Amino acid sequence: MNNGKKLYRSGTDRIIAGVLGGISDYFGWNSTLVRILYVVLALTPGINLLAILSYVVMIAIMPSSQSGDSAFNQFKSGMATRDPAKKSRKVIHDVEEKNVDDHQKRGQS
Repeated sequence: MNNGKKLYRSGTDRIIAGVLGGISDYFGWNSTLVRILYVVLALTPGINLLAILSYVVMIAIMPSSQSGDSAFNQFKSGMATRDPAKKSRKVIHDVEEKNVDDHQKRGQS
């Protein structure tokens, strides 16, 4: 059943995050059938919380078919590159400063 395939979040067959589309691609099932089965599980009392939590965990750990990296690793690498010391400053050229006294600021002449 595996045949060397890897489980990825689908980049094309996705409604929320591509998890169920990736599962249907991996097993060769119809994606609509997988989604219907998931909704039934998510609405079943006693299993619903587990189904929803497992979906959230799969979003975090399953790699994306487009980037090849999981959402958690993408978030982690995105946070590592956001160094406040490396932010570029904008330089504005050709700006004239004028001293405006208090009367002109209020619209009085």
